[in-house]
Amino acid sequence: MWGLFGKDATKDFPYELQERLGLVQLENKSVWHLYNGKHKTSGDEVSVFTCDVKDGANDMQLDIARNSCKKLKTLRHPSILTYVASVETDKSVMVATERVQTLGEALENLTDRGPKRDNYIAWGIFQVTRGVSFLNNDAKLKHNNINSASVFVNTCGDWKISGLEYVCPAQQVATNKLMPSLDKYQPPESKDLSKQQFSTDWSTDIWGVGCLIWEVFNGTLRSMEQLGTLGDIPSALHSVYKECVAANPKKRPNPNDLVTRLRRSPGYFKNDLIDVLIFLEEIQVKEDADKSRFFSSLSGQLDNCPDVVARGKILPQLINAFEFGNAGSSILAPVFKIGKTLESKEYQEKVVPCLVKLFSSNDRNARFKLLSQIENFVEHLSNKVVNDQVFPKIESGFLDSEPLIREKTVISMIHLAPKLNYSNLDEIVIMKHFTRLVRDEQGGIRTNTIVCLGKIAQYLHPKTRQQTLLTCFARSLKDPFPPSRIAAMNAIAATQQYYTLQETAGRVLPVLCPATGDPEKPVRDQAFKVVKGFLSKMEKVSEDPSLAEEMEKEVGSTNPVATAAASWATWAVGAVTSKFYKSSISTQSTASNSTSTSGSTNNSNAPPSSTSTNSSSIDNQSHRSTSSVLKPEKVSVSGNSSEDSRTESAAADGWDVDEGWQDSTDVATAVGKGLGDDGDGWQDDDGDWGSLENRFVETTRFVAILSFIMYFLLNC
Repeated sequence: MWGLFGKDATKDFPYELQERLGLVQLENKSVWHLYNGKHKTSGDEVSVFTCDVKDGANDMQLDIARNSCKKLKTLRHPSILTYVASVETDKSVMVATERVQTLGEALENLTDRGPKRDNYIAWGIFQVTRGVSFLNNDAKLKHNNINSASVFVNTCGDWKISGLEYVCPAQQVATNKLMPSLDKYQPPESKDLSKQQFSTDWSTDIWGVGCLIWEVFNGTLRSMEQLGTLGDIPSALHSVYKECVAANPKKRPNPNDLVTRLRRSPGYFKNDLIDVLIFLEEIQVKEDADKSRFFSSLSGQLDNCPDVVARGKILPQLINAFEFGNAGSSILAPVFKIGKTLESKEYQEKVVPCLVKLFSSNDRNARFKLLSQIENFVEHLSNKVVNDQVFPKIESGFLDSEPLIREKTVISMIHLAPKLNYSNLDEIVIMKHFTRLVRDEQGGIRTNTIVCLGKIAQYLHPKTRQQTLLTCFARSLKDPFPPSRIAAMNAIAATQQYYTLQETAGRVLPVLCPATGDPEKPVRDQAFKVVKGFLSKMEKVSEDPSLAEEMEKEVGSTNPVATAAASWATWAVGAVTSKFYKSSISTQSTASNSTSTSGSTNNSNAPPSSTSTNSSSIDNQSHRSTSSVLKPEKVSVSGNSSEDSRTESAAADGWDVDEGWQDSTDVATAVGKGLGDDGDGWQDDDGDWGSLENRFVETTRFVAILSFIMYFLLNC
């Protein structure tokens, strides 16, 4: 019957064998040989258990292997090894299951230590105990072979019961083991008939659970007598372990009662990992308030969860909760935290589809969280996904009535620009939105639009740079908001390589010079530095005309790769690393008065004043958690309230005192040379333009004296 018409049925088995596993762990303890395997056409990974005459199996071993295969087909439980396929002949049995490894190998390969490892082992013992409870109490069966060789671990970190060769009805006496090395796992009553009358449906298997506990913490059990020593078994399990290996079978606890008892605080099964996994298993029947509390605390609990479980078990459950439940944006924080441990391919397969779907959500809170975290996942998004699926959803943020969403959308472009095509970046982001946002009613948005434009200029088409850069920057130099004016000057400096020498002399310098008379000293100081830098550049090319070609080589460049600054351009490096303006924009609509202030105070560290918000406003917690939202725009109003006549306070402009516009350490690294003593990213006055400055001072004195003489002569 097995070999009908002489055909070898194993050749039709759809899985091929790969490397063998468990050589030590299964030796003389199992009739099976374990191999990694994969499907011959789809490539799906599995494990293949084989019992073959060629490997020395006899007829009795083949019989119990067939019995094990039959039981594995019919028993379905989260703690039982998952059956996939099988084939049987008169000389072999092959069973394909979910991909697993032996328990011993899994514990050896576990890199986590401390609480993560302790919690994981507790979770594994919990799963085995729960599986035994299912067999004894629900299926009315006895396993009769619980030990470290009959427990396997899948790719998600779940412990699965297998080794079903000796399974029998709960009331039936177990058959003798074929392997003599398994006798040490037999309970005392198996050899003492007088004690068998006290046996219960679970006494044999709970004894096996005790043997498993001993081996998990102390290694391979060599004789039954070793069970009398606790070894490294944790103190929280001492009493339970002693009950499991009690000499009197009647005193051994029911596995169901054991699970219930140890789940109560401070029981051994009461820890963050087990709490999280059990909640996720039952999430469909949980109340919305419970779900909200769970997701808000999950990120902290992940610190006590092994990476293998977080990636393989918690992350898929979170994604399911999003797709088939109403978890929404609340899953983002834990998903991003787990995502940091994923390989790029796995991230694209598991997380990116979820993120793309969230970008389509009308939930502003979800949009805000995504935009705030975009730098953490943009590297995993392909150019096609960004242009076809992500950007079309983000674009609406430029027009959002919520200022925070508009600002976050602007800042996100710094991360998306390298992946956007010409149509999306040049035509939509720059020409359609940025040219409008530089006139936004919120000063912080105007400022950050300019900063972002300066940072992404390298990704723009030369024609777009020619049309927009200087036009937008020139307008912002007249902005009533001081940080916006400073941002414009830094942006001009950061993009100096994209202006021809003729443009520099005829357009750039005339645009910058009026800022040297700005009413705000920080603006004037920055203006002088930028003007000196451009004058230095013009002076160098005047003295050495051969530099002109090198200075203009990037004007029409379409290569976004940043190159080290030439010696004549080091003055502009500090501007390249300018940071975004840190503002806390009121969520209250300002359409009625675009020039109204958000409040002023003498204390620049004071918290933002509370404002009334509509139902779509982003929650306060999201505001506080965002690094770029620190304090409100602060404007000091002079004599009248018109926008042209008011002066915005530089002392309370929302800039971080310690950070300024650039990180001097980063700039020094990029340029490969030290910065000035002032740490502002510009060379000291005795540097490249020192001689120019001296001549400028001398010329100024001469002009002043000449003017005085002419004035004196005219009046006489």
